[in-house]
Amino acid sequence: MRTWFRVTPLLSLLLVPAARAQNIDRANEARKRRVDAADFQRAQPLPIHQNNNDQNTFGLWAVYSKGLPHDFVGEPDGTAFFSLYNALTGTSPLEDVILGGERKLVNPQAGLSYVLEGADPQALTMRPAPSIDSNEAASEMEELYWMSLLRDVSFSQYASDPVLPLAIDRLNAHPEYRGAKNGSGQVTPGTVFRADLPGAINGPFISQFLYKTVTFGGGPLTSTIEGNPPAAGVEPTAVQLVEQRILTRKGGDDSLTDFDEWRSIQDGHMPDDPTDTLEDYDATRRYIRNARDLTEWVHLDYPIQGSLNAALLMARQGDFLPDGRYDPDPKSSPLIHDGNNPYRTSRTQEPFVTFGNSEVQSLTGLVTNTALRAMWYQKWQVHRRLRPEEYGGRIHAHLSGLRSYPQLPAVLLGSPVLSRVRLYNLQRNLERGLSNTPTYLLPQAFREGSPLHPAYGSGHSTYTGAGVTILKAFHTDAPILNPQVPNADGTALVPYSGTLMMFDELDKLASNIGVARLFSGVHYRSDHDHAVRLGELYALRVLQDWTRLYNESFSGFEVRTFGGNVLTVTPTQPALPHFVSAINGFALYGQTATGTGPGTRLRALTNNAIIDLSDLAAQGYTRLNIVADTFMPQTAGSVRFQYDSSNFVDSQASYFLFGDTFANGSTFTVGTHVLRATPYSAANAGGVGGVPLVIRFTVQQ
Repeated sequence: MRTWFRVTPLLSLLLVPAARAQNIDRANEARKRRVDAADFQRAQPLPIHQNNNDQNTFGLWAVYSKGLPHDFVGEPDGTAFFSLYNALTGTSPLEDVILGGERKLVNPQAGLSYVLEGADPQALTMRPAPSIDSNEAASEMEELYWMSLLRDVSFSQYASDPVLPLAIDRLNAHPEYRGAKNGSGQVTPGTVFRADLPGAINGPFISQFLYKTVTFGGGPLTSTIEGNPPAAGVEPTAVQLVEQRILTRKGGDDSLTDFDEWRSIQDGHMPDDPTDTLEDYDATRRYIRNARDLTEWVHLDYPIQGSLNAALLMARQGDFLPDGRYDPDPKSSPLIHDGNNPYRTSRTQEPFVTFGNSEVQSLTGLVTNTALRAMWYQKWQVHRRLRPEEYGGRIHAHLSGLRSYPQLPAVLLGSPVLSRVRLYNLQRNLERGLSNTPTYLLPQAFREGSPLHPAYGSGHSTYTGAGVTILKAFHTDAPILNPQVPNADGTALVPYSGTLMMFDELDKLASNIGVARLFSGVHYRSDHDHAVRLGELYALRVLQDWTRLYNESFSGFEVRTFGGNVLTVTPTQPALPHFVSAINGFALYGQTATGTGPGTRLRALTNNAIIDLSDLAAQGYTRLNIVADTFMPQTAGSVRFQYDSSNFVDSQASYFLFGDTFANGSTFTVGTHVLRATPYSAANAGGVGGVPLVIRFTVQQ
């Protein structure tokens, strides 16, 4: 016989106040958590945004103006330029900007918007972009010219390509080139065109997250043999699979090599053939095998695409229990749970909405948008750096005698790459029935050239840097199951015999997507280097707020950063910087035998510099040291020096190789040395790492 419990009207009335009080308590606590997060973010130091002042130093030709009307050389119309400048600085409406063509400016108000998680879009900053006359800008533009000539060379053929050694020699000769180098401080076929991130240098050029078939949802094991745990190497598949073979452009499909074509695009007009149809593409879908394929991947991708694909692949590859048994439920991925995931040791619960795949995938998507708001402020309201195609137009005008730009770096104007580009552009123009006048323009992988927003920094690098940081926060590292690389023509994948780790491949994914925009001709290396780290920093600030949301007992996210450190992120820790730190350069300091104090700054120390000990001794300098100049030196926490095989850390500005003491001159032994310096946000090389710098120098007696 059933017994029913009936709630009397009197009891219902008695329960109402308690329920109402509980609702009020909950609402108050929810408000408090939001307010606490907002108060914490507001209490962080605010940056002073600085640009390189090229507009005032050199003129309107030295900054971004694409989409505005231009004169016959490609310099912007002054009235149109200031209609944009005044709108960006808030003194006139954006609707009053004078455009030169039918293309519109891309979202210049995005950086003025607000967010509810993490730092405000204007609360983070980067150092000024390299000036148009600098050694760094020269190395960046030369690299882009070589990249444009090597788009159709397979990454697997870099060691045997006859042109690549010429590019490598030139990059090694530059006073300040920041691409990846080997332990000897040199660019090699194994490092060329890669980004200087820890995982990006290991293994094949392309990340596994751009090769492996993307697994949407759960599914069976790739095996016909029953048994759980499965045999070694068996990985999960999914009920919906997306192969990563892509539609790619045909070899040699480069644009903006003709000067009239280039001028039209600079004014904001559409290309002559603006609508892509299938005849514009290779008839065969291929896995990414060269830079041409890679540039097309980043041509029309969605911001969430790379990070989401990686999240889905990690989720399936992590669908194993600690004892090795396959776990087909896609709610979470136990094998790769972050070390602090509270469900790792739960006897009765598993994650899903919190700490499971639902959360990591959605948060990865969130930061791809909010991080872009921070970068869009840098692009439009702060730096307004001209695009590489615009820089190439200045080089062409100067070398062709259309207009003199003596500020352009001599090391770039004298490069042998320009004569090669001149011949290549002539060939492309004749193939397309255009002018027979050769140009020094930078060949573009996209017919429309760059998007209509400034170069510094890269949006692709920003949102991918943020996305992979979230993935590293929710997961622990593990080997990629069954790594693969494409065959020679990119039509199939074949096994790769080495071990590749997930976190290294995430770093490489960020590198690939950022560097792909360099190969396209639409970004410079510094656009990537600083943007990917701003994305990381933005994601870390979001995670600080996110840790406030849980009911579970949680000690914080463990995150391996691009600088190599593992940080534990809590609502208030670690103390995160409000800027992307960077090594701006090195300088040699000298001190006499009886001298005290900081010594004398003798000269800048660039790549391939020579230190002559006898000459310095003749000047009275018998004790030497090297300082690393950093962006915002008083707020950078430390600098780690790697000098040949030795490591030193200075935690007090100014940051000297041998600390504030001076080494005896004999410490610099005769021979060639390698110096790498990396800035960090905390003392003793702790916290978040910044943009490093590597040089080789020779000491002679």
